[in-house]
Amino acid sequence: MKKISFLFFILLCCSLGAQQNIISPTQNVRNSFAIFVDQGTFDACKAEIMAYRDVIEKDGLATYILSADWESPEHVKFFIEKYYKEQALEGAVFIGNIPIAMIRGAQHFTSAFKMDEKQYPLYDSSVPSDRFYDDLNLKFNFIKRDSTYNHLYYYWLRGDSPQRINCTIYSGRIRQTKEGEAGYDQIRNYLKKVVAERSVENPLDKVVSYTGEGSFSNSLAAWKDESITLREQVPAAFAADADGAKFYMFYMYPFLKDALTEELKREDVDLMLFHEHGTPDRQYITGYPPAYDDDAYYENGKMSVRQYLRHIERISTMTEEEAKAKLIKEYGIDTTWFEGVRDSAFIAKDSLEDLKTGIILEDIREINPNPRVVVFDACYNGDFRNEAFVAGEYIFGKGKTIACFGNSVNVLQDKSATDLMGLLSYGMRVGEWTMNINILESHIIGDPTYRFARPAKMPRIKIHSTDPDYWLALLQHRMPADIHSLALYKLFDLNYEGMSDLLYKTYKESPYYTQRLQCLHLLAYYQDNNYQQLLKDAMEDPYEFIRRKAVFFMGKVGRNDFIPYMVNLYMSDYMSERVAFNVSFSANHLSIPLMKSVFEDAIDKADYIYDKEAFTKKVNKLLDGPEMTMAECWRRIIDNSMSPRKRMFYLTMLRNNPFPQMVADILNTVSNPKEDPAIRLTLAEGLGWYVRAYNKNEIISGCQSILDNEKDLDPALADELTKTINRLKEYTR
Repeated sequence: MKKISFLFFILLCCSLGAQQNIISPTQNVRNSFAIFVDQGTFDACKAEIMAYRDVIEKDGLATYILSADWESPEHVKFFIEKYYKEQALEGAVFIGNIPIAMIRGAQHFTSAFKMDEKQYPLYDSSVPSDRFYDDLNLKFNFIKRDSTYNHLYYYWLRGDSPQRINCTIYSGRIRQTKEGEAGYDQIRNYLKKVVAERSVENPLDKVVSYTGEGSFSNSLAAWKDESITLREQVPAAFAADADGAKFYMFYMYPFLKDALTEELKREDVDLMLFHEHGTPDRQYITGYPPAYDDDAYYENGKMSVRQYLRHIERISTMTEEEAKAKLIKEYGIDTTWFEGVRDSAFIAKDSLEDLKTGIILEDIREINPNPRVVVFDACYNGDFRNEAFVAGEYIFGKGKTIACFGNSVNVLQDKSATDLMGLLSYGMRVGEWTMNINILESHIIGDPTYRFARPAKMPRIKIHSTDPDYWLALLQHRMPADIHSLALYKLFDLNYEGMSDLLYKTYKESPYYTQRLQCLHLLAYYQDNNYQQLLKDAMEDPYEFIRRKAVFFMGKVGRNDFIPYMVNLYMSDYMSERVAFNVSFSANHLSIPLMKSVFEDAIDKADYIYDKEAFTKKVNKLLDGPEMTMAECWRRIIDNSMSPRKRMFYLTMLRNNPFPQMVADILNTVSNPKEDPAIRLTLAEGLGWYVRAYNKNEIISGCQSILDNEKDLDPALADELTKTINRLKEYTR
């Protein structure tokens, strides 16, 4: 791994200084913004870029335009740091071919991305992320430039870097999806659209939300609360007409694509949310509709078999004939199920059926979406390293879409994608909203300075204030829930001394789902007992997502006194699929025998259970699988007689399953110089996921002891131990 020294970094930037052209702002105001554009795009789109600059300045930001043949991400970052220090830079936009940083060694900054960085190619196992640019505190080592895709640059997050994303500025991407003059036309037309939309004061009062198949385990209990949270965040939509707030779920029609297409074509929609699965070139909307007779079941089954066989050699090592033989043996079907696999008529028919289940790039180009802001709570829809991708097509359509918020890699379903989104309702810029809740993979595609009209009675919030008294005063005034939540985030960043007690008090007193959720997020960083008590209180929270996540976090903390609360929650809420799943997922982080005993007592006392024996079997089955997984993982940690290859799969599970009861044995293995180096490195990394564990101080001390006492420690292991220590210290305020 190459390192660029700080001196070389400065020399590099200085040597490149003459190669960029800088157009200074036309006005002198406190805060500034920067437009970074490649030279070819600037030359082709100069008039439109200047008009875009003017509309931003009219909205109160002194705006720099920097054009160059950008040599590297460091070249860009040099000017971001310079203007942040000297000109109160608050945000930036990257237009055209601006270098893309591909981040490695930082999967704990993602919500779900856990691809093996040793086994898979750099391109696949790295995260395209503009956190390289907009969080100036993070530290990276340069690895290499991609030899095929020369706009991609690979970086490793250093162990001595801060281990929490805390964006210094906000940013957005406007990267054309076509080459040459056609791409320049996209930029020109998009910027004209932005200027036109920015000339109108448009309130946020029309919102549409869609939940696709597979989101939240298709749980209606999880889905129903969105109408409450969106009412808290976008109240004007519920005070408007019947079209002010609309909610769709894949259950509603055989295929929802046509209905969603009509919603996307509406010219009055301000905000559209997609909770769905995705790839760079597709939004997965529904599956095939359920069948209602035997013939329909049969035809659906045959179509699924045909689709499976057509892709078998891509997804498996089997040949088509081997796959057929396996299907016959396992499912007892005959060869009539394979008719039409290679028949062009069947292929065309199946393709048309498949197209009904998703929105693809060609569809977007025909739809020309109009919602001003679109949120993709989905994997890969915002993957801007690709030539063409979903979010890019949305902003470059002829409709009115200005900004999208999407993810460059896969993303966790079990998260809240709309934290603080209510800020948009009160006139704050899209970038001002997202910089408080960014993860490594989440990005604005489009203009990050776009905002909706501020309501007449809403005061202008001093978003850049570093005065704790200002934010405390906001909490005392009658304000919308997400303005209060923003104040909590600001006080958190300012290390307000009474923060833990304030968060717990706010949780107990707040009537708002969204605000209580932010208290749950932030209180995890504090070492006292308030967080543990909040988790217990959250078992009775009316917001399903809070109950769901609280029981999940109980497992991560690992205290056995949580068990009665988890059991009571399951007994009262087992029809909520995600809640029940998280009880099962978290159980093996605690004492399974104790949990079974508590369940036995609870079932015995439950006079509402008709068949207690069957219910007990169901619960035991729920717990037995996780218990076996935990035991097998533990065995591979301590049994060094097994080959490293056989041990490794279970050891990487610690990322998603940081079992607190294993900490002592993990530290013993990591501290053993005779242990396999790859095992030590993997376990040292795994310990970094114990951020909520009750015994995380034991991990910090153990890792520091290895660093202090082992001579000739492998640099990679030393870096990982340092990273783990710094990660855990983030949660010990």
